[in-house]
Amino acid sequence: MLTFIEMEFLKLKRSKIFLLSLLGAILPPLLMFIAVTAFDEGQTFEALFTNVNMYMSAMFAVLIFAIIISYLFGREYNEHTLKTMLTIPISRGKFLASKYLMFLVWIVILTVVTSISALIFGFVAGLEGFTVKLFIDSFAQLLYANVLLFLTFSPFVFLSLFITNMVPAMVGGAALSLVNLMVYGQNWAPFVPWVCPYLIASGEIAEYTTGIGVSYGVILATFLIGLAISYIYFTKKDVAI
Repeated sequence: MLTFIEMEFLKLKRSKIFLLSLLGAILPPLLMFIAVTAFDEGQTFEALFTNVNMYMSAMFAVLIFAIIISYLFGREYNEHTLKTMLTIPISRGKFLASKYLMFLVWIVILTVVTSISALIFGFVAGLEGFTVKLFIDSFAQLLYANVLLFLTFSPFVFLSLFITNMVPAMVGGAALSLVNLMVYGQNWAPFVPWVCPYLIASGEIAEYTTGIGVSYGVILATFLIGLAISYIYFTKKDVAI
């Protein structure tokens, strides 16, 4: 499986998607930097990290992850390489698992880029209140939110296997970002899988009457359902020659 991960990284060297995803990870810190310098908003590192984490995990990450999922899983169909890959003595289940693992590794890379970008922009803006503990806590919060968000994207795996074009994934990701924007702060936000990760990681889930266990259950159910339908579809579907 590690060989598959290495192969995926070799493919990314010639792909513009990876670079675009990195730019997308830098965008929330950049926007907060502009807000700080132009509108005098959030004059501390704590406020900057909080805003960056919120916009990244609740909005931008949803769109970026949808595009990554579509690229990772749909590319093998679009480039007609899947029939060659499946000749390797490895089960379809392990092949699918390697794609999930690559997706997770990609998420960790984007999380690091976002956190470091926020740190750099904070120093450039001359913000106050920086401590190493604050940065580590902020990074841990964003990483936790993104990993939970990773679990909620298994239905997008099925969508990418069923419709290999990237357009539906982009539209779906944009739609979910808007849904998150409208749902955030509502009483039923803990029941929406793509909002729960940020609420849990940030601790804002405590402000709702719904128990945290319900939100974890929503995330787990979403993951298991998406994983099951994507596995069944991928292992049963014949690959066209």
